Amino acid sequence: MTLWDNPEEWQKLQEGTTCPICLQGKPKDILVELPNTWITAGVEAPLPGYVCIVSKTHVAEPFELPQAGQAAFWQESMKVAKAISNLLQPIKVNYEIHGNTIPHLHLHFFPRMKGDPYVGGPIDSHKASFTRTPEDLERIKSAIQKLV
Repeated sequence: MTLWDNPEEWQKLQEGTTCPICLQGKPKDILVELPNTWITAGVEAPLPGYVCIVSKTHVAEPFELPQAGQAAFWQESMKVAKAISNLLQPIKVNYEIHGNTIPHLHLHFFPRMKGDPYVGGPIDSHKASFTRTPEDLERIKSAIQKLV
């Protein structure tokens, strides 16, 4: 059984009534706070440079943001992407927006490196996990703060 099997509960999540991000007032593991987004990065991650960019406005889909909010979300996301790309020099960057579990707009940012455990396929967080040190997270934070 999934949340989608309970339309009333799913509707409450989509509206923000029971959204854990909204109820807490912010997401977990905030690394950097920007005007329109929070950049999160926990100790455990599917890739060493992974971050999640979370909208401060509760919407399920990017197109639900007002036009200025859409531009701000993407501009901040791209500044973060550039900062981490400058820091890590990935071969490719993957961007994913799902919201299947928490329908609060957030973008998963995956800098793909040569030899990462997902080469030739999609990111599968059950396949591998990396533990990052406080110094690793500080390097990512500093790189983002320099560009924004």
